[in-house]
Amino acid sequence: MSFLDKITAKPWEHAGEMEGLHGGYTAGQLAGRTGLYMFLGVITSMFLLFSISHKLRASFPDWQAVAEPAILWFNSGILVLASITLQLASNAARRGASVATRNNLVAGTLLTVVFIAGQILAWRQMAAAGLYATDNPANAFFYLFTGVHGVHLLGGLWFLVGAVKRSVKPVDDQTLPLRIRLCATYWHYLLLVWALLFYLLLNS
Repeated sequence: MSFLDKITAKPWEHAGEMEGLHGGYTAGQLAGRTGLYMFLGVITSMFLLFSISHKLRASFPDWQAVAEPAILWFNSGILVLASITLQLASNAARRGASVATRNNLVAGTLLTVVFIAGQILAWRQMAAAGLYATDNPANAFFYLFTGVHGVHLLGGLWFLVGAVKRSVKPVDDQTLPLRIRLCATYWHYLLLVWALLFYLLLNS
């Protein structure tokens, strides 16, 4: 590209040539990261409102604390492992290690499915013990916290499965490392959210 072409070029017409700008990120990478962080900001506001409501509601006399199913501890460990494997997948993708990337993506996906199945089992155990959402505000918050968190994890799982599919293709996908990095970031975030929610459930 000549000097005249450079000074007259329209950047929005050359999004793919913006490598090196803004700390080395392309326009697509910046858009992906910005979109994710904005979404996480919205989720954070929602979970903060839930947490404040939980704290206030627990001060009412009709609040009856319940013992959460022990399987929640197992589920928490599974989510930690899922977060770790996705970080390993992201690291491997940056190195160009396709096999390690694929293996860690598959492991992270399976661990996430196990976590969601474990949360459903916790619901079933609560119901089997006669602890329904309509019987006690503490029960309602248990179902609310675990349900909303699970829905957000299911939404992320859809993108994660897409990354797994891309990782098994023989073609070189330049967008895969970014997709995996965003998935890992999302999983780390949901792990932190779950730690907060689990703490509130255990101490109410």
